[in-house]
Amino acid sequence: MNAPRRVYWLTEAFYPPIVGGQELFAARVVRALADRGLQMTVITRQSEPPAPPFEMIGPVRVRRIAPAGILKGKGWRAIVPLLGFLLRLLLILLRDARNFDVIVVSGVKIIPLVAVPVCLLTGRTCILRAESFFELHEAVSAESLQTMRGAGRGIGVLADRIRRFVIRRADYVIAISAEIRAQLASRGVPTERIREIPNAVDTEKFHPVSASEKRRLRIQHGLPADRTLLVFSGRLSRAKGLPMLVEAWPELVARHPEVFLVIVGSGKLSFDDCEAEIREFVSARDLGGSIAFAGESERVYEYLQAADVFIFPTEYEGFSLALVEALACAMPVVVTAVGAAPDLIRHGENGFLFPPKDPPALLAVLDEALDQRSRWPQIGDAARLSVTPYDLRVVADRYRELCSGPSA
Repeated sequence: MNAPRRVYWLTEAFYPPIVGGQELFAARVVRALADRGLQMTVITRQSEPPAPPFEMIGPVRVRRIAPAGILKGKGWRAIVPLLGFLLRLLLILLRDARNFDVIVVSGVKIIPLVAVPVCLLTGRTCILRAESFFELHEAVSAESLQTMRGAGRGIGVLADRIRRFVIRRADYVIAISAEIRAQLASRGVPTERIREIPNAVDTEKFHPVSASEKRRLRIQHGLPADRTLLVFSGRLSRAKGLPMLVEAWPELVARHPEVFLVIVGSGKLSFDDCEAEIREFVSARDLGGSIAFAGESERVYEYLQAADVFIFPTEYEGFSLALVEALACAMPVVVTAVGAAPDLIRHGENGFLFPPKDPPALLAVLDEALDQRSRWPQIGDAARLSVTPYDLRVVADRYRELCSGPSA
């Protein structure tokens, strides 16, 4: 087998110790590929506060380059830092061209503008990974365009045309959902170059537990033992639909006094951080008796295992890692029908779907889910079964196979 031994994984997000959906996915798959014998190097942007510019995380070499911090939504102020980032990355890849066989790019915003030409020039394999529907449609984010006004739209159109041209010349483009696959095809990516590989979940870590263990976990994390526990996990950002959820919560409690919500995560490093906003709302409405904030946690799986229902009212998504983690814990999920969720969820069988940005629909679907309490064990079993194709080992094998193509 002529498998490449050297893979550079470039990410437009960050990388641990910064954690989020993209960061966790990248870290898990990169480590799994390293465990399968590939020499993995990660190149990412520097975090804020800064992490070491060079670091070994297990068998994976990590390099972080400037600029640091969040650039999304900064409009003109992001132009110079991003150009500096692309120049630094270009010089690194040209200098290191003999040290890698394959480049995998997690994200299709800006890094492909450098990675694809370098691979074409050097004869290396370039694999792009499209993260979300909006990423494909926004060469410049809507938040940045609002600050850039008219001239920004012209730049956005030009950037999108250049990006389309570049993406079509990658060796492979990974779609993490059927929706993204269709979008790639509509944008001229040859269908034979598209590979549909979903996000992955570690089903050995995220798994169901017994009723006694569930009670123990609730006690350990200071959660009520006798309430119906709903859990949200993820970034505390407006795009995740959290303001809508907490604003609808008093009405849900009036209908179902036994419910309790635990929110796991933080808003830091989100350009649309809403943590302070929702905490203020909870305090002002005296909702502390039915909502708790757990903050960031490296043991998200324990909160999922302790809960009864997972709630995720996100406005848009590519392939939610939080969703498959909840499914793997064999719990009913209540999620918006965006991104990969319609591919994953069969309404009433392994979860419940509702349209985004629709508070009445949110309340109606929660009523429906809570009224079907007697079916939760069957729904949970179906949820666990549905994540079999997304097991980390299965997904990592597909990445390894793709990285072992003849052009590598």
